[in-house]
Amino acid sequence: MKSNYICNCEHYDFFNKNYFYWENRIVTSDEKSIIKYIEKQNYKKKLKILHIGVGNSYGYEKLNLNHTITGITISKSEIEKSQLYNDENYIVYYCDKMSTNFIEIFSKFKFDIIIDNNLKSYSCCQKSFEFMFENFVKVLNNNGIIISNKNGMNWVKKLKPTISFNFKYLFHHKMREIDGNIENIFSIDEAGKISNKFSLKLILDNDVVIFSK
Repeated sequence: MKSNYICNCEHYDFFNKNYFYWENRIVTSDEKSIIKYIEKQNYKKKLKILHIGVGNSYGYEKLNLNHTITGITISKSEIEKSQLYNDENYIVYYCDKMSTNFIEIFSKFKFDIIIDNNLKSYSCCQKSFEFMFENFVKVLNNNGIIISNKNGMNWVKKLKPTISFNFKYLFHHKMREIDGNIENIFSIDEAGKISNKFSLKLILDNDVVIFSK
């Protein structure tokens, strides 16, 4: 499955094999804080939520009774994990959020909330990051929010394919995290600038960062 990009950075195709990533790992504290924030709002209506990087589907488990969850991931294994819930309303697409495929998939969708634990941490370059953010805004309903975590703004990583070994799975394909581009540290100052650029309101609430349309 080919992904297309507006930049010339190196990108890997993780769909050609079952790369282990986060489908069987515990949920991060960053994601927990985001989910907790959403739960505390006590929304009176069922919202449409897009989860960027579904991981082990913890977000779906916590929010699906009150809201409709759609997801994306670059991990085929995470998609297979999501399908085990047998919920026709929980669809997870294979999609790199930085790619042009994102807007092709979601051009006719609108969401009330976009959850992204690490908005910029895995970016390949500034050009693709701003392209991604613009696409998020395009599929966001009026009064909708993009919600992230402050901790996820302070580190950078890259994912690359590798072959790993353990006694449970023996030799297997895995997404390995390596050091990323230090320029992808997402400062509060930059968050303010990108909010202004897309006419959003920036809200800082304890551990979460919110961009409100």
